[in-house]
Amino acid sequence: MGAQKTIRYVIPVLACLILLGGCESIFSTNSDMTTGSPGTSPVGPGGAPFEFGATAGGVQDMGLARELVTAGRVPPTEAFRVEGMFSEHDLPLDGPAADRVLRLRGAVGIAPDRSGEAAAWVQVGLSSNVDPDRMERPTQTIVACVDVSGSMGWFYQGNESEYPTAGGLASQLLHLITDRLGAEDRVAIVTYGASVSTLLEPVPGNSPRIGQAIEELTANGSTNMEAGLTRAFALARDGLESETDAVRVLLFTDIQPNVGATEPGSFRTLARAAAQDGIGLTVYGLGVGMRQEIMNAIADLRGGNAFSCYTHQDVVSLVEDQWPWMFCPIAHDLELELTPPAGFQIGAAYGFPGDEPGSTAGFSVASVFLSRRRGALLVRLDPQAALPGHFTVTGRLSYLTADGAPVNDTLELSYNGDAPDDHGCWFQQPTLGKTVALATLVAGMQEAAQRYQPNPEQAIAIMRTAAQRIASDAERIADDSLAEEVVFARDMLALMEAGAEQGDMYGEHLP
Repeated sequence: MGAQKTIRYVIPVLACLILLGGCESIFSTNSDMTTGSPGTSPVGPGGAPFEFGATAGGVQDMGLARELVTAGRVPPTEAFRVEGMFSEHDLPLDGPAADRVLRLRGAVGIAPDRSGEAAAWVQVGLSSNVDPDRMERPTQTIVACVDVSGSMGWFYQGNESEYPTAGGLASQLLHLITDRLGAEDRVAIVTYGASVSTLLEPVPGNSPRIGQAIEELTANGSTNMEAGLTRAFALARDGLESETDAVRVLLFTDIQPNVGATEPGSFRTLARAAAQDGIGLTVYGLGVGMRQEIMNAIADLRGGNAFSCYTHQDVVSLVEDQWPWMFCPIAHDLELELTPPAGFQIGAAYGFPGDEPGSTAGFSVASVFLSRRRGALLVRLDPQAALPGHFTVTGRLSYLTADGAPVNDTLELSYNGDAPDDHGCWFQQPTLGKTVALATLVAGMQEAAQRYQPNPEQAIAIMRTAAQRIASDAERIADDSLAEEVVFARDMLALMEAGAEQGDMYGEHLP
């Protein structure tokens, strides 16, 4: 395991107890979650305690699925990630604030599952007390691992078509990120195509050599991504001895390996070894031809996350929205152990990176990052008979702070028997209704995509149900941010009904 470094966040240190908002809910903890010097807690509008966001690592958007639907293509199954959908929305839970880098709150509710059967739902909300205006960004040793294979289109960086080349997007993104670094940071650049090259040995983050090296990038044949990542991780391991706070590999690629390893499992093995050594990994999937199954396999490990870009505006929006939070994990190894009340069994989990929507593989999050949006984790509890009038869910949460300090919390959430509405819903906090709506939508879209090739009629029926459900949920919840999801679902249904082709658009937008 790599040496533990102190991550610097200028924030206050205060209470070790969080009282959760809502009906009979409480988190208690045996360890403080903050680092930094004592001080007065920042406040938001009206004097309320300041609230910033935090989201689980892994894939941070639904970009590929959205772009393919817009382009008239049914997305592949792996393009649907609940954690990506959650990260695109603000999903706050209310409650008295505790001054911690990672704030955890809970809420419980009842609502039908995708099949219309009554179920209980538990949301764990993620937020932070970090004040972005006062935070001192951790210094970074960054190794940019850049795909210069032919499919990236580096010869056509100036392309102004609807979908610019992945090479043009990579160049733009590299400039925008490195322009924000300083003398205390370190930057190296590794390129890979048919061969691997260390284009730039580590230099200070404000060196003019960085921009010069980016301008020299050009195409180099086939795609040996395995060799490129192996070289980048080796340089990053050397950087563990540097004086920066953190070490991170940034992978810029259309994710189309065709030499060396080509399957997700091989890349996951590489990324896992680096994560165990304390090296973070941020993947930038570029273009509508990327293989998202590989992105999914390497982005959910400790210190890992992933973003996608398809247009020049996507690149600008990504940096404006995510800088520097995409490089700032605030907790690791978050584990949820949930004890269902009598008469219930665990039905499914949503938003835990690495798990398929609706799986029960394990309730864990390798890393939690700062974000402008407040994140969520969701668990469905299925009654074994009729839904009881009263029940209490208990559980435990544990994780490590960015500095390695262990934290243990207990969870207790109760339903007091209030009558559900005409839709069979009751939520301790309104946001839980939105979270359930988003989770059931993505799970339905994924199942429809999975069934589309072998059984289009069945896929259409599943997608029609999902589209009707999100439309009903959006009307009931009256949240404007759900309007886009209603259109998304209806557009995908229309494509299926029209018999549209399914899959990515690899190579279709090269000049």
